[in-house]
Amino acid sequence: MSGKPEGSTGRIYLLLVLTTVFWGSAFTASKVAVASVSPTVAAFFRFGLGALFMLLILRLGKRETRNIPKQFRGSVILLGVTGVALYNLFFFWALHFSKASDGSMIIPTMSPVITVLLAALWWKEKLQRSRLVGLAVALAGTLLFFSGILMGDGVGGGERLIGGLFFLLSAICWAFYTLYGNRVLKELDPFPVTAYAMLTGAVLLGLFAAFDLMRVSWSSLEPGFWINQFYLALFPSVLANWFYYRGVQSVGASRAAMFMYIVPVSGVLLAVALLGERLTLVQMFDSLLMVLGIWLVNRRGESSPAGKLANRSVPE
Repeated sequence: MSGKPEGSTGRIYLLLVLTTVFWGSAFTASKVAVASVSPTVAAFFRFGLGALFMLLILRLGKRETRNIPKQFRGSVILLGVTGVALYNLFFFWALHFSKASDGSMIIPTMSPVITVLLAALWWKEKLQRSRLVGLAVALAGTLLFFSGILMGDGVGGGERLIGGLFFLLSAICWAFYTLYGNRVLKELDPFPVTAYAMLTGAVLLGLFAAFDLMRVSWSSLEPGFWINQFYLALFPSVLANWFYYRGVQSVGASRAAMFMYIVPVSGVLLAVALLGERLTLVQMFDSLLMVLGIWLVNRRGESSPAGKLANRSVPE
């Protein structure tokens, strides 16, 4: 994509709000999916369908560049392995053990923090004091959040902790995907990169799911299951990415990133409303610390490479 998309600022802001709601809803909708099929099958359905949608849009759209140059194909494959296949294997395994609301707090808040830490190690970028404070606050909130899981609130404490750790692994995968993808997106249109990375990840997820696919009771899958899968594939996976990139190109990465603070809020609210989940008062406080931490990380570091990457480091 080149240039800025047409449209008023109000319309772009609406698209960004929809993006955060779609991404937040993915936690609840994915939790519903793993109630009917195994985590590997649920991940494959979501991103197999998502890849088909993206490739169809890519093929029908009038785009100057639809193919990936040879020198970048290995990089795009690596993005598919880390940002789609591994991220979603950990994500759906986590949902099998834990609550959707846990993921909606851990992943959106920890991904930017881990991105900044990896950027500091990778690029040797000096961390300013305000960002160090933000990292400390976010990490403190995360540790307290996990301690709340360990103490238990009547919802599978041991298994829920395993799920929380899988969510954390997902956040690490997404942080790597963000850092490495930044090199590729400097040279290529983000839409085909995302489409082919999703296709790569979907193929790998299909291999992981091959055995479980043979055990699926297809006749027991109700229409609601398939509606949920199509929603996951189209809205959080395809439209949300498209809307977000339009927002970044129209109002800039820093302003667009401010909307990402809505993701954990929308995720938790939807999990409470649709799944009957709840956070304890202590975990609500811990969640606020996590959100405050990533705000502090981004507030002073938006002009730096790591700051810009942290702003973009929100899972799809």
